[in-house]
Amino acid sequence: MEDNLYAPPASEVFDTGPAVAARSFYVVSPLKFGLLFFGTLGLYQLYWFYMQWARYRRQTGETVWPVMRAIFSIFFTHALAGHFDAALRDRGLRRDWSPATAATIYVISKLASGVLDRLAGREIGSPYTDMLSLVLLVPLGVSLLSLQRAANHASGDPQGESNRHFTWANYLWLLAGALLWLMVLIGLATYFVEI
Repeated sequence: MEDNLYAPPASEVFDTGPAVAARSFYVVSPLKFGLLFFGTLGLYQLYWFYMQWARYRRQTGETVWPVMRAIFSIFFTHALAGHFDAALRDRGLRRDWSPATAATIYVISKLASGVLDRLAGREIGSPYTDMLSLVLLVPLGVSLLSLQRAANHASGDPQGESNRHFTWANYLWLLAGALLWLMVLIGLATYFVEI
């Protein structure tokens, strides 16, 4: 038997620790998720969906287009929720949640918000259609937060500790979101305050 210093190890090496589990899905703390979602008027969901599908593609090797699944999220939310649930079951974790319900609430709220935005854009029912569209951010955010909590659990980081700190990019998005909120609120105020 000859000793070759450059030969690969003879035994198989399996990495099943938390680092592997953390790569399963995009992990973010609930507080950070909520601030980014509501602070950007829901625009954060595009990044969120992109990251979830990009991580899923990397983990499984399936041919999915994360950008398209983020843009057309209403068609893929149920599938993503199912992947979260399957990952939870594979890890032997039990959660009292309904992936289909969370996904359905998101899809219905997203569709209703789109209809209200179209109506508001044509000055039909304004400013009430604008305000209702803003109110729909709540069920959108809550349903996505439910999905995020499942993703965190499935990834072995229930509290999202590995992604709880804000980066400079997060602060830039929150600044842009604050400006957007300011414009929206000024626009709504012009309906109620005579100048």
